[in-house]
Amino acid sequence: MSFVEFAPTLSSSECMVKAFYQDEYATIELDDSIPCIRLTLNGVPRYSEHYNFVQKKRLELMYQEIKNYPKLHMLTDSRTAGPVLDEDVLHFRMHIMPAMENAGIRYLALVMPSSKFTQLTIRDMTAGARIMTVQYFDSMREARHWLRKMTAL
Repeated sequence: MSFVEFAPTLSSSECMVKAFYQDEYATIELDDSIPCIRLTLNGVPRYSEHYNFVQKKRLELMYQEIKNYPKLHMLTDSRTAGPVLDEDVLHFRMHIMPAMENAGIRYLALVMPSSKFTQLTIRDMTAGARIMTVQYFDSMREARHWLRKMTAL
């Protein structure tokens, strides 16, 4: 008896996305075609501890993968995200962004929601970037394209 393994070949334009964590608010994945950690947000977190937990999971994947990808980037899809509390904004600015920068993350692409209020919240969260370059986009395509260009530098 013999076994035949089927491993589809991927063209360079196809991405390998590996799921890491998912709940009703967030999906965290590794997209190794860029490479980046992609966080997709939908709605609002249940409470601040939930928001913090999701961010902690993103950092967990970052620490796990940064050794495999020296030019690992961050991509956040906030198109369907709602606003978060002021304490969550502060937590991101004081703890999450510095942890990303200290780990070696240099580029963060954010796909923005249509809500002007949520856009302002996101800009407030990322205003304290010291080492990381943060760019805002209207589409995933634009954000992914920019991150690929940053990988090539």
